[in-house]
Amino acid sequence: LASDGRNLDNEMVASLYNMIAKRLGWETISGKTVANWREKNPKVQHAGRHGATSYRNTMAMQTRRTAPLFPMTYWTVDGWDAELLFQAKTTGRDGRSVTTYHNRPTVVMVLDPCTKYPVGYAIGSHETPELIRAAFRNAFKHVKELFGAYYKPLQLQTDNYGRGTLTPFYEACSGVYTPAAVKNAKAKIIEPFFKQLNAKYCHLLPNWSGYGVTSRKDSQPNVEWLNQNRHKFPDEKGCAEQIEGIIRIIRSERIDKYLEKWNAMPEEDRLPMSAEEYLLLFGETTGRGNALEGGGLRPTILGEPVWYDSFDSDFRNYGHLNWIVKYDPEDLSVALAVE
Repeated sequence: LASDGRNLDNEMVASLYNMIAKRLGWETISGKTVANWREKNPKVQHAGRHGATSYRNTMAMQTRRTAPLFPMTYWTVDGWDAELLFQAKTTGRDGRSVTTYHNRPTVVMVLDPCTKYPVGYAIGSHETPELIRAAFRNAFKHVKELFGAYYKPLQLQTDNYGRGTLTPFYEACSGVYTPAAVKNAKAKIIEPFFKQLNAKYCHLLPNWSGYGVTSRKDSQPNVEWLNQNRHKFPDEKGCAEQIEGIIRIIRSERIDKYLEKWNAMPEEDRLPMSAEEYLLLFGETTGRGNALEGGGLRPTILGEPVWYDSFDSDFRNYGHLNWIVKYDPEDLSVALAVE
């Protein structure tokens, strides 16, 4: 009765217990007896009264973690509705243009807990599998800028958004993929990073929307002031530039230490990603297949024909197949042909 999900008070529990006790010839109890039993047996009743999630987070044994010593050991990924407002024009049902000022962008962030370095990001209107893939693409490009080659994280952890469709992608992007348990907030160490980012950087901007809805009112921005200054809010592009500027600042503050730790990382612990793997995961296509000609494959990229060929003589044995060319628009010197 003490574990009942309706959270019965002590007198209710005693009353219901005594109804049975009298029939069975047991001694009756008082509400004080129930209170004493509750105090001595909190573990037994907690899950029933507060739910299994609360039990796991407060009563069950916890796995303690520390930040990794080296970069690319562990990545964590999450989406964040940035606490920055922007104005946007929409067309109403009557065909008139309407300007709204309550819009907020969504940022998918790839964070390396070693120095809490933002490896990659993508900004959009809401979290989608495409936005997540864009954030990873940004991350691996930045990794190559930092280390001169593509590398994978040894371990990757995400929440369960899009888990069914994105799991093969996550597994291809990492050595080991370990999704966080459902409703396990403590696994998402990226959320304190978002909180710090909001308090230290977003708070200073004129279009800051405040803290979460559960925060105290006296710590939130003046609603009247926001309303008076709403016409000064940036548009969606300007808001994205604000976020990109914040990320550049954070990276500049932490990049020296991040590179120092990378140089101290044993070579055998690094997990390279080949150019083929990168193009297979992130390469763009023209949307059309290509037949193998004497000069190789000739896709039309950005309006111009580009020739690609392979020195593997066995490639010529597959002239009867239709090939998809995957390429990086920022580096057309190499491409991947996929049948």
